[in-house]
This record gives sequence, C-alpha cells and structure tokens, in this order.
Amino acid sequence: MAPNMNGNRQLSRLSPRTSLLTMQALLQTLSSMSVTDLASLLTARTLQVLPRLAKYLILCLFVVQIRSWPLAWHYRVWHPVFALRGRFLLHRVANLFRSPEVRRQKNLEWFEGLSNGLGKSPFDMTVVYKNWAGPDDCDFNMHLSNSSYPKHLDAARFKYALECCPTFFRAGGWMGLGATHFAFLREIPMFSNYEMRVSIMSWDQKWVYIVTRYVTKPKGKGKHKKDQIKPAESPAAPSADAPPQPSLHTASGLQTGTSTPLPSGTSSGEPNPKALAAQLLERPEPDGAVLNCLSISEIVCKIGRITVPPSLVYAMDGFCCLPPRGSEHAAEPIKAYSRENPPPHWERVRALRGDAYPGASAPPRATLKALRDFYTHGWRQVPEGERWWEHALGGEVEERRLKGLACMQAMRRGMEEARTI
Repeated sequence: MAPNMNGNRQLSRLSPRTSLLTMQALLQTLSSMSVTDLASLLTARTLQVLPRLAKYLILCLFVVQIRSWPLAWHYRVWHPVFALRGRFLLHRVANLFRSPEVRRQKNLEWFEGLSNGLGKSPFDMTVVYKNWAGPDDCDFNMHLSNSSYPKHLDAARFKYALECCPTFFRAGGWMGLGATHFAFLREIPMFSNYEMRVSIMSWDQKWVYIVTRYVTKPKGKGKHKKDQIKPAESPAAPSADAPPQPSLHTASGLQTGTSTPLPSGTSSGEPNPKALAAQLLERPEPDGAVLNCLSISEIVCKIGRITVPPSLVYAMDGFCCLPPRGSEHAAEPIKAYSRENPPPHWERVRALRGDAYPGASAPPRATLKALRDFYTHGWRQVPEGERWWEHALGGEVEERRLKGLACMQAMRRGMEEARTI
C-alpha cells in the first residue's frame, strides 16, 4: 500500500506542471499555424458540432409545439365526443349479461341522463373549458396571441353544445357558426392558466348568441382586489432623427374616447343595449377571477339544411323556467324542477324521444326518425299558442332572453351597417 500511495502523490504533484507544459505546447502550435489553417480547423470543429446542436434544437422545438401538431386541433375539438362514446361503451359492457328488456331500459335511462339541463334555466348553465397559454399560442409580446383566442374557442363552444343539447346531436343535428365578436381587455401572459366560461346570452327564431368569458385567477393577495380596466398609456414621442419603426404591441386595456351614442330606449320601455353591453364587461366573476377577453358567437341549429328553432333545441333537453310561485300561505313550498320532479313538458319530450318511463315494464323503443322529423318539420304543424317548448322557456327566462336580444340586435345592426360603408 505504501508504494502505491507514494506513486499517486508523485502524479498529483506532476499534474499541474504537465498541464502547463501541455498548454504551452498547444499555444506554440496555434501560434505557428497560419490564419488560413486556423480558420480551417475552427470550421471543421464547428461543422462537427453544429449538426448535433441543430438536431437537439429542432427536437426541442418540435416537442414545444406539440399542441400545434397535425390533427391536434381536431383531437381537442372532438375529445368530448370520444369521451362520451367511451362512457357509453363502458355502460354497454356493464349491462352485457342482462336481459334484452333490461338492457334497453338501461340504455334509455342512460340517454336521458345526458340531459344536464333538466329542470334548469338555460342562463344557469355554464361550461368551463380549461387551457393554458403555451409557447405555440403566444406572440413576440410574450402573451396569448389574438389569433389563439378563436383557435381554442372552437373546442369550448363544441363542449358547451354537446353538454347542453345532446338530444339534438343524436337526431343528426349540427351547429353552424355565423359570426364571432371579440373584445380584448387584458393580456394573458405566457404559461398562464386560464378558463373559457361558455354560457348563453339570448336567442331568437334562428340564432343562438353564446358568450365566452376568458378569465384568469389572481395569484397573489394583492391581485384579489377589483381589477379595473385602465386606458392604455400613450407611447413616448420618437426622436426626429430616429428611423420610422412600426409599433408591434397590442393594447392592454380599453381605449377611452368618444363613440356614437346608442338609442337609450327608456322612452319606449325597452332595455338599453349600451347599458347591457357595459354589464357584460363589468360583471364580476363569482370566484373573483379577472376577465381578460369577452367573445360573443352567433350559432344556428340545423338538421341538413333545415333550421331548427333554438327554443325547441333547448326545451328538448329539459331546460325550462322556474316553477310557478304559489301563495304565501300554501301548505307545501314549491319544489324546484329536477329529475325526480320534471317540468310539465318533459312527458311530451319523452314521447318524442322514446325514453324510458319510470316504473314502465315495457318501455317504447326509441325512434330517432320521429324525433328528427319533429325537429325538421313536425314543430311547424303545432299551432302558435300550443307550442309547449315556448311555454317551457317563458317567465323569467323569457325576460332575460329579451334583454340579451336587445343588446345583440344593436350589435347586428352595427355590423350590417358597416358592410354598406
């Protein structure tokens, strides 16, 4: 052991001197080389390293852009359909060894359970689509690009439509997009989590007006206070000697200024569209989230090329107004509508859908053809005063619909007038 230890000590003592001699020899070799030989050596080493560096750089860039790969957008949009079909497949496997009558009963009950709006107001239904601002969605300002808002809005709208109107899609319906309006209020920084909260604003005989609120949740205690929209600061005046350079920044708030006043409508008793539009922007979120962007979409419901009234589409999945209020001295309070206490029009819906009746020994077979025929032309044969789907969405629901419709009609008039300019 002693000789080896002495040898290691000698090597450790000689190592700095050997390194110095090696460095001196390398410097002498480089100094003796010509500039051409030195450039050739550096170029050769660079060419050996660059392919490997470029390979890892391209691989890293490819992984970062994973959400923009081919068919990635299609998967995000159709993911709710895949999930729903997977749930139905598991349901069928769970009832595989039961009798045909029991399987048919369970299937009909499962389809009826898809109506998430049974006994609810359409305005109480909000579908949340969670997302985050990835590098592929952000621009050179390091926040979510303006083009990325409608890119992800398709998936959020489709998720909302599938959760609110599954019966309509079962009958072969589809929803077409007529227009989309955006109001960008605050930026969404890169790598931030945000939510898209989709709800209904109003509808008429053809169009459904869907509101999507892009919100972010404050991270600190100080940010939990009310966040007011501040006007964008004016940029500093450029120097007279400076070359012309365009501004590449997007606005981080609403610009203040004058605008053409809208009719108040107070004299005729109609709601003020301008005030309703302001309420959409200033309405606080229930959980204190910050509103970053507001989007309004105009959607039409169709089967083939035939337009289906939105009120019929929503009523067919159980949406309705609140139950009528009884007298103050009533013996029992009025119960809210639910699956155990369905609204009055639900029996007609079941008859059209062929759904299972509670306690029925031999439920009728579901026939989507009869449902599809009613969507396309059967509803026209019902007299005006006997259209149960319109009565189901009356009362407070109708009042809210008219308020939102006044705001949307003002917006549509403005867009139509802009086409003539």
